[in-house]
Amino acid sequence: MAYYNAVPQLLHDQWPIKKALTFSDIDITHPFLTLSRQQVEAHIVVHMTPQQQDHLRAEGQVSFNAHDYDANEISSMKLKWRGSYYSLIGKWGKVVRTKRLEVGQEIKLRWLDSCLHFSVPQQHIVTVVPPVRMVASPLVHDSWPIRKTLTSSDVDNWPIKKALTLSDVDTNHPFLTLPGKGVEDHILVYWAHQAREQLRNDQQVSVNARDYDTGDLYVMKLKWRGSYYNLIGKWGKIIREKRLRVGREIRVRWENGCVVFSVPQ
Repeated sequence: MAYYNAVPQLLHDQWPIKKALTFSDIDITHPFLTLSRQQVEAHIVVHMTPQQQDHLRAEGQVSFNAHDYDANEISSMKLKWRGSYYSLIGKWGKVVRTKRLEVGQEIKLRWLDSCLHFSVPQQHIVTVVPPVRMVASPLVHDSWPIRKTLTSSDVDNWPIKKALTLSDVDTNHPFLTLPGKGVEDHILVYWAHQAREQLRNDQQVSVNARDYDTGDLYVMKLKWRGSYYNLIGKWGKIIREKRLRVGREIRVRWENGCVVFSVPQ
């Protein structure tokens, strides 16, 4: 009896793995879909044959058939173990182009009958606020595309936090390194489609930045470096004026069409 026959059949609409696509998920230059380790091991690897599980452990990757539920197409893909997460590779770039995937769209996955099934329902884009139109020129005092009354949770909401490193405070080559996932989940997700396309094509986009501690406004650039991003432009001036040192914590968030940062004293 085949191994998978012992697995209960999933219901038609049962998709145990769901995620909103990030900027790296739809990058056709280095195409791969990032999936959480816990979900993959709980809902995919556990249903694989012992031979597939052994191959994944020994080689760090395993091939299998993947079924596009929406298009009813089957292709051979690979699941690659990355330590804290897994990547789905192989034909993912073709999937991104064919389905015209965008940041925020929800993808659903499940394992059934020795095959990975995935679906990206159309018109299902996960957004928190309406997309913000980016500006390339210096921000004038009253040019705020989104206005809202801040609540107590907004004031304390800093989704990106990091301890400054030696490279972050080097005035000879000034730039602030920010984690790719943090930027994609908490900054790019609010951008208009055109701004994300510009970042993907030009590798950088001009952004308005506000020093939360002083109220000063800057025009800076967010530069894409693959697995991380650099904030450049006026960063050297900020290092000197705020006398930043290694180990100080910087907090970053996106608010009212602007990158807001704070380095508490």
